[in-house]
Amino acid sequence: MAVLVVVGLVALFLVLRPGPSQTGADAPRERTIDLAVENGAMTPDEVEVGEGDRVRLRVTSEEPIEIHLHGYDIEREVAPGEPATLSFEADLTGRFEIEDHESEEVLGVLIIQPR
Repeated sequence: MAVLVVVGLVALFLVLRPGPSQTGADAPRERTIDLAVENGAMTPDEVEVGEGDRVRLRVTSEEPIEIHLHGYDIEREVAPGEPATLSFEADLTGRFEIEDHESEEVLGVLIIQPR
């Protein structure tokens, strides 16, 4: 009988034990990335973050534009001298175009790597 109790306790421990914690490079991070749109081009033109990261893209432009992040369907108006922020949790992985919604010109790419 004591053996059955011990086996049951071990089984419960294995089922209920906490999973590995996310620390170091694999843990989601808060990411704030500054993007500048000048002469129809975005700098940097490629941004990479990890899955699960909390991302804030701060966009400035010398001309008024409406910036659109595909995949997340986030749009913001950007006025000259007034940064606009696109905030989201990177819960979709892949390559997502960032475009000027008015002209439909692709300005850059957001890459979200799986963890």
